Amino acid sequence: MAEITILKEANEIGLAVMLSDLIRQNLDQAPEKIKLFSSLDAKVLIEARDIQITVGLEFKQERLTVSEGFSVKPDLHIIADSTTILDLCLLKIKFGLPYFFDGAGFKVLKKLLARELIIKGLLRHFPTLVKLTKIFSVIRD
Repeated sequence: MAEITILKEANEIGLAVMLSDLIRQNLDQAPEKIKLFSSLDAKVLIEARDIQITVGLEFKQERLTVSEGFSVKPDLHIIADSTTILDLCLLKIKFGLPYFFDGAGFKVLKKLLARELIIKGLLRHFPTLVKLTKIFSVIRD
C-alpha cells in the first residue's frame, strides 16, 4: 500500500504539502497509478526559483517521503517557476508518454526548449521521469 510521509520541516512548505496531497489524490482516484508509484525508486528535487523553495521527493519501496530538500545528489532535479511546476500536473499521457501536442503540453514543451524548465537527469533517468509525470498528472488516460 502506498505510504506518503511529509517530514516536519516540509510541513510548513505549501508546495510540499500540495504535491503530496496531489499525489495522494491521484492514487486514490486512479488506482492503476499505485503500481507506478510502487515501482519508483528515485530521489527527485523540485526547485521553484520564483518562490525560492526546494522540495525533495524520495520514492522507495512503496513509500514517498517529502522533505525540504536533499543533502545528496538527486536522480532528477526539476527547476522552474512555481506555475510551470503546477503545469506539469496538466500533461496528458498518450501511448505511455507525456503528450506535448495540446495546449498544456505545448506550453510545457515551449518552456523546456526555452530553458525556463530545466530537468537535470532527464536523459539518464527518462523512465523515472515518465513514471513521475504519470503519477503527477491529474489528466486520466
